[in-house]
Amino acid sequence: MIFFRPDSVWVSWFKEVILNGSVHNYWSTKPSSTYSWPVNKLLKLKSVVYPMIRLQLQNGKMARFWHDNWSPFGCLYDYLGASATRLGIPINATVASLLRDGAWRLPPARSEHQLNLHSFLTTIQLTDVDDAYYWEIEGTPMLRYETGRIYHYLRGNIETVQWASAVWSPRSIPRQSFHAWLVVLDRTPTRDRLISWGLQVSHLCLLCNANSESRDHLYMDCPFSFDLWTLIATKCQLLPLRNWSALINQMTSLPPPRSKKLLCLLAWKAVMYWLWRERNERLHANTFRTIDSLLKTIDRQIRNHIQSFRESNHALSSKMIQLWFS
Repeated sequence: MIFFRPDSVWVSWFKEVILNGSVHNYWSTKPSSTYSWPVNKLLKLKSVVYPMIRLQLQNGKMARFWHDNWSPFGCLYDYLGASATRLGIPINATVASLLRDGAWRLPPARSEHQLNLHSFLTTIQLTDVDDAYYWEIEGTPMLRYETGRIYHYLRGNIETVQWASAVWSPRSIPRQSFHAWLVVLDRTPTRDRLISWGLQVSHLCLLCNANSESRDHLYMDCPFSFDLWTLIATKCQLLPLRNWSALINQMTSLPPPRSKKLLCLLAWKAVMYWLWRERNERLHANTFRTIDSLLKTIDRQIRNHIQSFRESNHALSSKMIQLWFS
């Protein structure tokens, strides 16, 4: 949700652009100190959004000649250099207003860009249908707005990292997968990172209180962490490893069967998640839990989660339950 100041300038602009659907006002509006920060931020992103919002030219009555994305040349204000001369065409002129008695009322072409536009206009035949905006990604029209597709377009192509399949494995608990993603990227605020930010905090691990706290120490070089991981890994018939790099390699190269692989990844992420929660409870609430207490919590959560998809995949759920209790 975008919060904005209820000033008259912004409210009128908001009503015109959003409520009335006049996208061309968004293209021509410039950032101003009278607008709120979110509005100015959106206005500064026009160059990013512009190629994605196309106008389908029909009767030309809504298409603003200078600013709407209705031609293959993009924004004609920039393409024709309208900041120097607008060729006698009003800034708010529509495409339809420039066609009179079947002829385009444009000055003679004096540049290559103007000649290209003249040539394009000869191919246009206006109709009685209203103009309409639509989304377009890399030349492909979109029937509806898709957040995921827009995100991937703006992000660009990124190679899949080796650990992606382990972190974002199916049948996992979303919040624990998200936490695992932060851990793999070393983005959790462990004490070594807090110190690197200039904060005056103790460097000691909150779980063992003997070694410096870091991502690699917390998972699973810390004696407290490793003892808990050993118990969980044994239930998964997995060799417990202390070294972070070796542990990541182990999780990304788990062999079949699928049921055992998913169970191991589920348990691994659960251990990291509850270790981090225990670390934070000790820091913020001064409460301490034993390894046995955490083991019971993780065991109950894993059993409940496996049972939760029993109806959708009975065979997989049964195999995972069998492995967990074996």
